Amino acid sequence: MRIPSHRLNAAAALALLALGSATACGEDKPSTSADDPSSGASPSAYDGPPCPERLPAGTDPGYGLGTREAARSRPSLPPIDEAWVCEYQSVDVRSDDDSGASFRWDRARQAVPVPAAQLAGLGESLGGLAPPDDGERMCTADLGPRWLLSYVHGDGLIGVVVDDYGCREVRLTDDPFETVPGESAGAGTVRGVLTAPAELLVDLKAVAGQ
Repeated sequence: MRIPSHRLNAAAALALLALGSATACGEDKPSTSADDPSSGASPSAYDGPPCPERLPAGTDPGYGLGTREAARSRPSLPPIDEAWVCEYQSVDVRSDDDSGASFRWDRARQAVPVPAAQLAGLGESLGGLAPPDDGERMCTADLGPRWLLSYVHGDGLIGVVVDDYGCREVRLTDDPFETVPGESAGAGTVRGVLTAPAELLVDLKAVAGQ
């Protein structure tokens, strides 16, 4: 359950000002985690964890990524006011999973809140999401992490999943807890695979401290 940011009553605020310690208010806020996001972000209608422990599994028989088909149009995503970044690593399930998938994607660490100063840059990068160019794409066969940018929209979340390998494909989901990335078309998302400006992946990794 998400714990709201501390609120100071008027008397406490005056006392802090008198002691000259108003700048310490932000330091008393609890740290954000996947099950306890706070970070002092603006209030919103969403009240829950920002990232699932495991990405919803795709039905493809290989890496469990979801659709490999190219999107047919650009998305029309809403602006970002509050967001988190989560890293996901592949787990080989060929020995214990009869679903046909070879890998699943588990969260590697706690969610990291996006600083307010970086929201505008991420918004610009999302504005550059587009279907891949026509023609055959040549992608390397390596398998690295995937990054989820999860951000508040109304009383739910929109997820932007970026592969940190191969063609750096991007898949969107209107519910990162339930809907396989690339297989939804609500809340301004589109079905299929997209490409993104290189800055998107760089910025996501920077937020995560990489």
